[in-house]
Amino acid sequence: MNKVTVRAPVRADLAGGTLDLWPIYLFHPGSRTVNVAISYYAESEVAETGDGAIEVHLTDQQYRQRYESLHDLGADPKAALVFRALEHFHLTGLNITTRTDAPRGSGLGGSSALTVTLVRALSEISGTPIEGDDLLFLVRDLESRLLGVPAGIQDYYPPVYGGLSAIHLEPGVPVRHPIALPIHELAAHMLLHYTGVAHFSGTNNWEMYKRQIEGKKKIQKGFSRIAATSIDMEHALETADFEAAGRALAAEWKNRKALIDGISTPEIDAAIDAASSAGAWGGKVCGAGGGGCIVFLLPPEKRQDVVKALATVPGRVLDAAPVTHGLTVTRENDQQATLPLRSRVSRRRSAELIEQLYVSGGRGDYRPHVLAEAIVTHTESRSGTRHAIGRSYVVPMADDGTVQWQKATHIDPDKLEMRAVPDPEHQLKISISPEALLQIAAQSEEAFKQFLEETERLRIFQNPEFGLFSLPDETREAFIQRCLDEANRRIDEEQERLESTFRRRIDQVKERSEKDQREIDAKEENVSNDERSSDVNVAWGQALYNITSGRPATLAESTKSVRDLDYLEKIAQIQKAWDRELEAKRENFTAKARSVEQIDITPSRKNIEITKYLILWATRSLASA
Repeated sequence: MNKVTVRAPVRADLAGGTLDLWPIYLFHPGSRTVNVAISYYAESEVAETGDGAIEVHLTDQQYRQRYESLHDLGADPKAALVFRALEHFHLTGLNITTRTDAPRGSGLGGSSALTVTLVRALSEISGTPIEGDDLLFLVRDLESRLLGVPAGIQDYYPPVYGGLSAIHLEPGVPVRHPIALPIHELAAHMLLHYTGVAHFSGTNNWEMYKRQIEGKKKIQKGFSRIAATSIDMEHALETADFEAAGRALAAEWKNRKALIDGISTPEIDAAIDAASSAGAWGGKVCGAGGGGCIVFLLPPEKRQDVVKALATVPGRVLDAAPVTHGLTVTRENDQQATLPLRSRVSRRRSAELIEQLYVSGGRGDYRPHVLAEAIVTHTESRSGTRHAIGRSYVVPMADDGTVQWQKATHIDPDKLEMRAVPDPEHQLKISISPEALLQIAAQSEEAFKQFLEETERLRIFQNPEFGLFSLPDETREAFIQRCLDEANRRIDEEQERLESTFRRRIDQVKERSEKDQREIDAKEENVSNDERSSDVNVAWGQALYNITSGRPATLAESTKSVRDLDYLEKIAQIQKAWDRELEAKRENFTAKARSVEQIDITPSRKNIEITKYLILWATRSLASA
């Protein structure tokens, strides 16, 4: 049976929300939304069951149900999202589990991110994976069908692509423009606060949508101001001017809450007033308003002051940070190995519940060991890393029953032949009572967690310049190569920008040359103006073609004149400047790509789940088993 798990980040929007509803942005040229993926996640797990039924587990709602058919599923309003997605793909015979980290009604686009993960997983199960823009446009349409009102498009970009970007809402197809700001710099200046009041984005958005279409001047002017502010926000972030970005955030909020009543609440006003008084540059509610989360931009040195100020108002500060990655897909099938773990059991707390098993074979007396298994989950908010691994250890016990954790070794329990009863040919070698041994073993479970904290560290790599993080199993060399690929992509973008800049310079040279030609033509009555102007245009066009195709800016000897040579000398100087600047950019980006830092992730106690803990009797050392 196939199983697919898709995980994707939610988003915090910084400017231009609601403009992404079609056709509002068409009435306000230049509209864009600016948002960033953050380290709260939505996840959908879809597994084939082999029968025609559909099992749904909505973890966040603590809701679990089995449906014998797609028709039965469609009759349950609590599973409406799952029904719409399955209806599109014509799938049954599945076990579907969904979950999200973000608080309900937080305004962080959690439901949209969840839909992205569900649709992506179902497309994988159907055999026709849907990626990129095709995925987000399909999710938009399915959500619109579910909600019964238009759905904006900005919420889908961060789950699919990750990172910080501006979505330019152009006629035809919106275009995503990544903002090349190191994500750790944004994280240092950004803070999220949850007001504790849930919101429903469809209510405010739909009211504003109707008033825009009905031609209400207040709404139209307000959206025009928000569109202008979103341009300011994009420019501020592109230039790393965080104070200007903070001013744009404050202006966005001022314009947004003036649109209609109900966008702000007493909790939102109290939080923004408290944070601003403590030094934040600005704050705005995430999503359409009416509750949910507030995003703040602030000087890093004021963070603790702002956190203390927010502790005096309703709600709580969230432990979330911007991330560069979008969705991840994990696939499992019958041929793939699973983690070497036994079924999860509740933690044993008494000696009477400590199980004892016996390893067959060998000679001599049985000696006691501890066999301990656990699932260790490594999490790191900046990178969005969430990596679970199964570990099995065997640990010898001393004669007095002490568990010798310093001698713990990895083991594959499947290679041992274990029995529930001892072999009568072997005696138990123990200098303390069996009851005392069991008691000591039971008391050492916490020591096992401490051992895992100290030994099971996950090493990943970060490129602060590009805001990239390695995958859990990615080597340093492979990560650097990925950073070099990103450097090449940015070099290509810079080359396009430089081409535009130097084209303008060449145009200026051309204009000066044409002006000089007109003055010459005025003195030479026997030569027509059109003929002289044509010479300049030919020279200019040929030179520009040569430069943009990487060739020297020279012309054939037959076309050269004194004026041509002067013109081409100026063009050659421009080309040299172009080459020098491009080479400098290339060296700079390549150096940044190789600027890699190491991050060691230590698992916390709450992320360590003991799945098996027992006394294992063996007649030999199990260290090499």
